[in-house]
Amino acid sequence: MALARIARSGLRRSVGGNGSFSHEKGMFSEEVSTHKFSLLHHENAVAHGNQPYLSSIKTLNYISIWSRGIRTTPHQQFPNAASILEESESEYEEPRYAGLEATKPGEKPRVVVIGTGWGACRFLKGLDTKIYDVVCISPRNHMVFTPLLASTCVGTLEFRSVAEPVSRIQSSLATDPNSYFYLASCIGIDTNKHEVYCETVSNGGLPQEPHPFKVAYDKLVIAAGAEPLTFGIKGVNENAFFLREVNHAQEIRKKLLLNLMLSQNPGISEEEKKRLVHCVVIGGGPTGVEFSGELSDFIMRDVQEQYTQVKDYIKVTLIEANEILSSFDIGLRQYATKHLNKCGVSLMRGVVKEVHPKKIVLNDGTVVPYGLLVWSTGVGPSQFVKSLHLPKSPGGRIGVDEWLRVPSVEDVFAVGDCAGFLEQTGRPVLPALAQVAERQGKYLVGLFNKKIGKQNGGKALNMKDISLGDPFVYKHLGSMASVGRYKALVDLRQSKDAKGISLAGFLSWLIWRSAYLTRVVSWRNRFYVAVNWATTLVFGRDNSRIG
Repeated sequence: MALARIARSGLRRSVGGNGSFSHEKGMFSEEVSTHKFSLLHHENAVAHGNQPYLSSIKTLNYISIWSRGIRTTPHQQFPNAASILEESESEYEEPRYAGLEATKPGEKPRVVVIGTGWGACRFLKGLDTKIYDVVCISPRNHMVFTPLLASTCVGTLEFRSVAEPVSRIQSSLATDPNSYFYLASCIGIDTNKHEVYCETVSNGGLPQEPHPFKVAYDKLVIAAGAEPLTFGIKGVNENAFFLREVNHAQEIRKKLLLNLMLSQNPGISEEEKKRLVHCVVIGGGPTGVEFSGELSDFIMRDVQEQYTQVKDYIKVTLIEANEILSSFDIGLRQYATKHLNKCGVSLMRGVVKEVHPKKIVLNDGTVVPYGLLVWSTGVGPSQFVKSLHLPKSPGGRIGVDEWLRVPSVEDVFAVGDCAGFLEQTGRPVLPALAQVAERQGKYLVGLFNKKIGKQNGGKALNMKDISLGDPFVYKHLGSMASVGRYKALVDLRQSKDAKGISLAGFLSWLIWRSAYLTRVVSWRNRFYVAVNWATTLVFGRDNSRIG
């Protein structure tokens, strides 16, 4: 063992003397042989508890230099020397990952999709699996119908009504022997090797956690979504709830019902009762307004009947830095403001300075105590997207051209909230909306099925002479938002400054419900949504707290 340590020490010195290494973003790369390998920043890995794993996968391109530090010894003279050198070499070899290797001649091209959001699932749904094998990688195994997510927080809808399993969207993921869904997070992409590097999502059931693996691709579609914007405000991540996933809605619902029940216990002061049942929503966009409207409905109907001891204490406050629903017509904004005030939602203009466990502080020094804080101020690039060594659009998204390809690398596309047009295209970065991502996914389906697939361009590095046809063009269909108590807003203008139809009131609410019911992915979930709406109308909302 001592001899082994001496051997390894000598080899390290030899590499240090002859190989030039540089440290960049948590990865070593040798000047003699450099790989473009995108990984999460080291500091981000530490923040998420992945430092031991990332330290084990830092790439060291080892060069065998035998003349320094230790003299080479003929294996026949000292048999142990061979094993020592082999052990030393293995220390410096690039890590070997289990997973899917590159496709072979005669096999179908493999398309790897990162994400299960609107863009990814629309692409998966339409992709012709007679032409391609498909692999989907995501930390969740379902698509979330986000426009109805706010309704699940107060029991208007059940959680399964807004979640569609990805295997139902693309059945080949469950039935095709060469197509797979992997419950994992992508941590890096090597565009030279056409490989994606992943870590499994698990809860202690695997021998090694996080469990790393790789997937080779012929074509890669990045649809990794975005993360809530916190603007670096202290205390947001620790104390606020976001509303992007089903588990977020579950936590909000549990917290809301818990606070209602705790406020009825004996010995609770008046001040503490008011704080416990004070719900604060930060952000006056469609999500914040719809959640506030759902809360007001819940208070006016269900709390008044089932929590009579605290019905006079419960309050909803919506805080926005500018105007609520700024992308809507001015007449609709005014209608929404009046209606929310009428429903008991207090509108406050201000900017949050810091968030504490039981209160928030605004820039002007105003202190707002709360029992439930929901943060809905828009989204921005995720840490994964930031870490990729790919061209970026204004705002930090992955830069794409008019055909949603990522320039400067081969066979990589990006759609949805994680992608934006590059400046040189002359096009604006599209808003982070579900309809944008869905349209991009639909466009990419046509590109893969009708252009790339039919011209035999599905294999890696096989697209150079293929005509992709017309570029992607986005046409805005309008915006809708529910404001509670059977009222909604419908703005059918194609842009903020354009002219078009704008409606508000009960008729708009019927349009809002009808439109979203038809947009729910499957007939199964449409049935769930319709039944939930009907039972809520007749029997009220489910306010049982489970878990």
